[in-house]
Amino acid sequence: MLALTLLLACSGSSSTSSPTDVAAKRDVTPPLPAVAPVIAQDPNGVVASWEGGQITYKELHQDIGTQLAKLEVEYLQNRYNLERQALDEAAYTKLIETEAAKRGVSPEDVIKAEVEDKVTPPTAAEVEEFYPVIKRQLRNQPLDQVRPQVEQVLLNRKQSERMQEWLTELESSYKLQTHLPYPNLPRIEVSTDDDPALGSAEAPVTIVEFADYQCGYCRKIYPTLRELLTEYDGKVRLVYRDYPLGGPNPAGMTPAIAANCAGQQGKYWEMHDTLMKASSYSGPELEAHAQSSGLDVAKWKDCMNDNVAQVQEITADFEAGREVGVSGTPAFFINGIFLNGAVPKEQFVSVIERELGEG
Repeated sequence: MLALTLLLACSGSSSTSSPTDVAAKRDVTPPLPAVAPVIAQDPNGVVASWEGGQITYKELHQDIGTQLAKLEVEYLQNRYNLERQALDEAAYTKLIETEAAKRGVSPEDVIKAEVEDKVTPPTAAEVEEFYPVIKRQLRNQPLDQVRPQVEQVLLNRKQSERMQEWLTELESSYKLQTHLPYPNLPRIEVSTDDDPALGSAEAPVTIVEFADYQCGYCRKIYPTLRELLTEYDGKVRLVYRDYPLGGPNPAGMTPAIAANCAGQQGKYWEMHDTLMKASSYSGPELEAHAQSSGLDVAKWKDCMNDNVAQVQEITADFEAGREVGVSGTPAFFINGIFLNGAVPKEQFVSVIERELGEG
């Protein structure tokens, strides 16, 4: 149980049910299935009919097919993530029990020996360095008033890191293999138009990203995308499409226009990188970003002032995103497989590896 506690220390989730709650649940009508069996339906099946006409299942889906595909992807991914978490916890628990039996001690004792006893209490310097990270969570109380809490949080983190280290050692020692299949996800056809791209045009995996420079989560996920391009060099291509948060309104497109104008000088990605790291996009600051990106600022300013073509391009991106069901940023399509939001890197890797395995 200690292993499980350490593994889930950051989840902050717990649930309890009183006898009253349990009794009440018995009287509730069972919930409907989370997702209707979309694929199992006969496309030619009649779902409505009248004298002189009918509607088939295929016709019903003509206008809502993309939304249904998105729902199915989210359901299948959430289900897989839940199964994966349960499998990891079960497998790690078995490995710990096996190692404990091998040593002739209890699981709690082996965890104490490998985790608690191998983690040193945080030093004063470590506490002072870590305090600013959680200062706001502690309501900005002075360090001398919350030092024990800071020490405990830091100790928990160090123990969690050591636990992960040790579990990796156990995986290797006992040659752990898992065989949980990744779900077969529906694909949504997404055009790459003539938008900026990084990576080989021959790459077997294409990630189409819809994002906005003024979206905090888009900026947060960008380093992950760069890492994926490096780790899968020649195998992954990234296509960027603008999806301004304010919709197709030129007033909210300024950073996107700035990047597209940089593209006229062959420096789209230099400006893109700069904007993804920036926190402000006012006129003078944008000009400074253009300067630091190596642009001919005079030509860039001319483009910013005569931006009809750029606005049309960005609007086309936005409309293309809406057509495939994008409703927020960032949104990704990996060979047509939808990932919504700033998901963990592991989810990208799972889909990419599956796509490469099918090649």
